[in-house]
Parts: sequence; structure tokens; C-alpha cells
Amino acid sequence: MEDPRIVIAGGGFAGLAAARALRGAAVRVTLIDTRNYFLFQPLLYQVASGDLHAEAIATPIRRILRGKNQRFLLGTLTGFDFRRNQVFLEDGSVVSYDRLIVSLGSTTKFVESQNLAKNAGHLKGIPEAENLRSRILLALERASVCPDPKEQDSWLTFVIVGGGATGVEFACGLLELFRVLVPRDYPEIDPGRITVCLLQGGDSLLPDFPPSLQIYARKRVESLGGAVRFHTHVIDYDGLKISLSSGETVLARTLVWAAGVSPSVLAGHLPGEKDPSGRVRVNDRLQIPGHPEIYVLGDMARTREGISPQVAPFAIQTGRYAAQMILASYNLARVPPPFVYRNPGSMVVLGRYDAVCHFPWKNVMCRGAGAWILWLGLHLAKILGPRNRLLALVDWGQDYLFRSATMEIIRSFQTSDIAQNIGEFEEWPKDPK
Repeated sequence: MEDPRIVIAGGGFAGLAAARALRGAAVRVTLIDTRNYFLFQPLLYQVASGDLHAEAIATPIRRILRGKNQRFLLGTLTGFDFRRNQVFLEDGSVVSYDRLIVSLGSTTKFVESQNLAKNAGHLKGIPEAENLRSRILLALERASVCPDPKEQDSWLTFVIVGGGATGVEFACGLLELFRVLVPRDYPEIDPGRITVCLLQGGDSLLPDFPPSLQIYARKRVESLGGAVRFHTHVIDYDGLKISLSSGETVLARTLVWAAGVSPSVLAGHLPGEKDPSGRVRVNDRLQIPGHPEIYVLGDMARTREGISPQVAPFAIQTGRYAAQMILASYNLARVPPPFVYRNPGSMVVLGRYDAVCHFPWKNVMCRGAGAWILWLGLHLAKILGPRNRLLALVDWGQDYLFRSATMEIIRSFQTSDIAQNIGEFEEWPKDPK
């Protein structure tokens, strides 16, 4: 008899953890993803702030899945046939399975505004991060030659929406970048004119952290020169004017959205009940009730216990658990107990030599340089592959030792986007001919 066919849809933290846990087993694993690399998402904001090359946090999936029972398939999933146990790809391919793991991750969750989704920058993939970095550098270039003070202020205003880990880390990274880059390379710009504002809908930054660390993070952002506003929601953005729920408008050429994510749209194609956010409700074995052959993991899953954070540790644990369940279903391993998420803790870096850490299992908290060293060591260990770790070390060494941004090149910014961002303040010179 042929070995069972295991199809994994999605090569993020969850899907890759499942594939690695199935390596060498008497099953045939096919991992499908729209990109041929695994992205270490927690450090993506450093690509946008110029601290890391994208190659340092992207590892080819084929390099990771080197095994006789594993293969990779580049393609975009478009649908399912649950009667025939098949998945369909955009190019017309059909892949059959005996067990299906769905771990397609999430997308940026915008408010219901087409303008906002069109004009705001966000951090969900390498193209978006590089585009955002180019937008930030372009803003400095435009401000350096702008004669109108009001227009220059709009180029030098950077608004970040969302006071969670991504928003806080990016705000601190951006402030550190400006402190070094502007006085050295942009003498035409008064650093005091630069505004970095962090907007949070709630009453604190890092809401999952203890209050003392929340206060520390806020003070750190403010000490770097940033502004923090609580109970503030963005309802629209046209590329120039930000409309707030209070009725105010803010002129800013750069808005970064870091205010939450939504599960992949393909979650709606899966059977079973969904929670209000669209995540698939799974049983305590991570299976869709009534479909024991289908496992839903990571950002797409809502477990019975209700503790389903959309973070890397949760995704990794669900991936490993699903692999163990699959092996047990073929008598290749013991049946594990029901899935329970074990929170290993949280870390947020706050710029140069500073961070906050919280480990709830022992209620340990730390901050400052010691927490930064813990953050640095853990993230280096978690980056996949020695080559990627070396690239990250070189980039960080250039940043911390020589106080120089790794990437200061404007690229991957579409010409139409540049024209749109210049907007009503400028007119393109006419051809004299």
C-alpha cells in the first residue's frame, strides 16, 4: 500500500512546523504555498525600517523540506472538494489528500474604507515592507527640497496605527532611524520637524503585557521623540489626510497600519462554524467537527479553550500537534492529549539596547538592556538557517556598531504610487517641446 498523502496548505510557522514534524515518517507530505520561501514575520518591520535585508529573514522552503517523503509545490490555493478529498490550485492543478492541514495564515485587517486599504502601508510580506521603506525614504527626499512649510510637515509626519507589538517596535525602529539618518544625510531637514505618532484605540500600549511594562514602553516611545495618542481610531485616509473618529484630520504622507489581522479569505470556504472574526472553530484536536481529516492551524483556528493568539508560538504548537495527531491516526505515534496552548512569553524590542519581556508561566518581567540581550539571542536562534543568522548578525552589527542603516535604497515603489503620493502639492514640469 502507498503511504498516506498529507497536504499542507500554507508554509508559515504552523505549516512548516507540521511538515518538519512529519519528516522521515511513513507518509507523503506536500506543502503548497504562494511563495517559495518561509518568512520570519516577527522581524519584518526591521526590513521596513532599514535594519535588515529581506534575505536575512527569508529561507527557501525547498531547503527546509529536504527529505525523501516531502515535496514543495508553488501555487495559489483556490478551493476544495471535501467529498473527493482534493484541493484546487489557480493554474488548474488538482492535489488529492488523505489528511489536509490548512494553515494559510492571515491578512491585514483594515476598517471598512477602500481609501485606507489603498493608501496605508502595512507589514504583511516582503514586498509590502520594502515598499514601505521606499515610501519613508521618498518622504525624506521630498521634504528635503520642499519650500512650503505646510507641505514639508506633511512629508515629515509618520503615523502608525496600532499599539501592539508590531506598532510599538516599528515606531521605535523608525525613531531610531531618523535620529541617525536625518542629521547625517539630510542637512536640509530640521530633525525637530519630524513627527512620529503612534495611535492606539485602547488605553495602553502592549495590552497583553503587565501594566508596569506598558507604562515603560510608552515612556520609551516618548523618550525617543515619538507621540502616543490613546482612544484614537482612524476611519479614512486618502494618501494625504487622515480622518479620525474624533472628527480631526491630520495631514500625513505616510500612514502605517498595524492594527490587527484577519484570517485568510479561504477560511470561508472551509466547512464548520466560524467565530465573529472569521476564524474556523476547531475541536480540542484542532480538527473541524464532522471532518476529522481536516486540521486548521495558526491564525485561522479558534480553539475550544478560547486561547488562540495570532502569534508564532501558537502557530508552531498547533503545527506540531497536528503532525502528532496525523501520525497517531496511522498508528505511527501515540495519541496525544487534547491540545492546550502553553504561552512561552512575549518580547518586544524598543529600539537600541532596550526591550521588555514577560514570561507568564513564572510571572517574570524584565526590561532594559538585559531584556534586549534575551530578545536578540532568542530571535537569532529562531531564524532558520546559519546563512540567515549570519546575514542578520552582519546587518545588526552595522546598525548597532556603526550606527548606519542597512538599507537606504528606494526601490519597489511603483511610479503610480509616487505620483499619487505627491498629489495636489506638485505639478509635473511640462515638456518644453
